[in-house]
Amino acid sequence: MTSIRHTPDTDPYFTPPHCPNQNCPFHIPGVPDWKWGFHGVYTRRSDQRSFRRFRCLHCFRTFSTRTFCSDYWLRERDLLPKVADIASNGAGLRQIARHYRVAHSTVARLIARGGRHCLLFHKEETKNLEIAEPIAFDGFETFEYSQFFPFHINLAAGRKSWFLYELTDSPLRRKGRMTPGQRRRRAELEAELGRPDPKAVELGTTTLLCSVLERIPTDQPAVLESDEHPAYPRAIRRVVREAEKVKRKVSAIIHRTISSRAARARDNPLFAINLADLLFRHSHANHRRETIAFSKRRMAAISRAQVFRVWRNWVKRRTENGGDTTAAMVAGVAEQRLDWDDVFRRRLFPGHAGLAEFECRYYAGQVFTAALGKRQQVHELRMAF
Repeated sequence: MTSIRHTPDTDPYFTPPHCPNQNCPFHIPGVPDWKWGFHGVYTRRSDQRSFRRFRCLHCFRTFSTRTFCSDYWLRERDLLPKVADIASNGAGLRQIARHYRVAHSTVARLIARGGRHCLLFHKEETKNLEIAEPIAFDGFETFEYSQFFPFHINLAAGRKSWFLYELTDSPLRRKGRMTPGQRRRRAELEAELGRPDPKAVELGTTTLLCSVLERIPTDQPAVLESDEHPAYPRAIRRVVREAEKVKRKVSAIIHRTISSRAARARDNPLFAINLADLLFRHSHANHRRETIAFSKRRMAAISRAQVFRVWRNWVKRRTENGGDTTAAMVAGVAEQRLDWDDVFRRRLFPGHAGLAEFECRYYAGQVFTAALGKRQQVHELRMAF
């Protein structure tokens, strides 16, 4: 990422890199022969600032320097990095709303927008990344709506760099000690809403590992380390079968298991995952034990997880006493530690990122909470032309 601190609307030498109209053939950067022209200026009423306007000479859509800013179409333009920052430091939605004197629904929308941006940011910054270290993976258990709807956030991290490479989700069935009344309530909910897929962890882990294995050169073995969860060996076998089905070559896989009862010290091969779990609960209010700030929708939890991943990899120091070195710097995808203003320096477009199918669902908000029935929310890309 460039070290220049200008944003598109403050850079005096800014020229549009592509047409922002997603239906224009020149929407993709680098397509030759794209022509555009100046189209005057406009003055924003709120602060009387003037911005240059442009016109694509192919589709004739007009746009401005503001179109390429991450806070495009936002009324509170300085809140996006601030909300991402304070949300990563343990505050709940209503606490953030009281601090900035806005509605809690405004904070929820900003975190959802920040999550989409962080998903695209991670994809762009790791597009040329090749993994050359063992990968630890496991599921972080939390819940949505109520404790009758637990789910896993499946995480994959580098053993040496502690870089969080990928995350997926898997719905679970409530388990553990329950009163007779709680068992009856679980049966009622399952009769009404259906029982979660018993293979959900296997399927979510398969998606996770497929994404990770794409980044490991096929001429070197892929070392995968996990605890003794019975779904993980099945997921690895499924990855191999799916690769053979489409005749895609994958690395030889070495799967090592570590007891979940082993001390979670630094010499534990799963330390990167254990530390990520600890930071998840410590830094995001919706995952703490016995909290009223829990996520009401799984999609909201995934959005916050996307923010957490960027914070953990690029913004937070790798260790508290380790200087300004970050996990991204150790993994070789960054040269310096970033702050949230760097992350939100410019707008990112989903059509440029090459999102996988599950990432498209995350971007579009198409992970639904069963308990809400038809009262679901999706992202309809209103900011797209």
